[in-house]
Amino acid sequence: MSDKYVSDDPVHLYPETSIHMLPGDVLYSHKTALSSIVVGHAGIIGEDFRIYHVNRWPSYGHGDSMPIYLSRHKKGEKLTILRHPNKEEARNAARWAKQHKEQVNAYQYTRNLRNLQQNYCSKFVWQAFYFGNDGKVDLATTKIKQSTNLNPRRYIMPAQIYRGLQRIGAFANVLYRA
Repeated sequence: MSDKYVSDDPVHLYPETSIHMLPGDVLYSHKTALSSIVVGHAGIIGEDFRIYHVNRWPSYGHGDSMPIYLSRHKKGEKLTILRHPNKEEARNAARWAKQHKEQVNAYQYTRNLRNLQQNYCSKFVWQAFYFGNDGKVDLATTKIKQSTNLNPRRYIMPAQIYRGLQRIGAFANVLYRA
């Protein structure tokens, strides 16, 4: 682990960057293994600076510290930092993710966007923004929507999350040393 990362540091920066971590930021990786079966993996930064995400390993819903999260990725893997333009909406999503991660009990690709129990990474991040903001933020369309427009039967892919947020930087996984 890099000497630059201290878990109780009051200033939280992304590894090897000068970019401040903000609640609601999304970490996106272009991976094809370890945490995900499909291309890409997404996790959301919580108010406690843990990364909330869903993957195929029980307990399925996770709240990882940065070193633990990076241990789920390959050394040298690129992680892109994504940010929602509205900090309050991003914080609401972060809060929702922390409060609901324990409800995920299966890693399964389902089209039912209201189903929290059967979940996967990009759907969970989408749900955090959508349900954490009372149906006003739909990352899959990059538009603000009202909850009456929810199509509850569709897949949310990692690339949709990637396109639905602003890219503010990236870093290579240098903290985890296998």
